[in-house]
Amino acid sequence: MSNKNTDDPCVDDPKVRARKEAMAAINPVYKWLGIEIELAGTERARFAMDIKEQHANTFGVCHGGILFAFADLALGFACNARGERAATASASIEFLKPVPLGDRLIGDVICTANSGRNAFYDVKLSLASAPDVTIGLVRGRMRVTGGPTLPT
Repeated sequence: MSNKNTDDPCVDDPKVRARKEAMAAINPVYKWLGIEIELAGTERARFAMDIKEQHANTFGVCHGGILFAFADLALGFACNARGERAATASASIEFLKPVPLGDRLIGDVICTANSGRNAFYDVKLSLASAPDVTIGLVRGRMRVTGGPTLPT
C-alpha cells in the first residue's frame, strides 16, 4: 500500500506513525498481541501480527476474541492518530474463515464516515498467505471524547 502522492490519506505519514508508535509503547495489549504498524495514515491504515500458539482456541486456530481485539486496536489507533482522544463506542465482527496458527494477520482500516463526534471505521481482515481473501470484517464507531490522544 505504498503511495507517493502526499495529498493521499494512504500515505505513510511520519507524524501519524510517531503518534501511533507512542500509543503502542504504552499499550500492554498491543504489545502482548505483537501488532505492527505497516501503514500509518489518518484515514487509512494497515496493521499486522503473527498468529502464534498463545492466540489459539481449543480447535487450534486463532481465537475470535484475538481477532476482535486486533481489529479494535487497529480502528482505535487509526482514529486516535488524528491527535484527539477517542474510544470505541460500538463494534461488530463477521468471522468469515478460520485463521491458522503461523500465518500473518493483516488489518486494513478505512474511515468511512464522520458525523459530529462520531467516526466510523471498517477493518478488513486478511492473511499474508492469501491477501485477496477476506477472513473477517469489522465495523466500529469511535466516539471522539476530546483532549489530546497523548500528553504533550
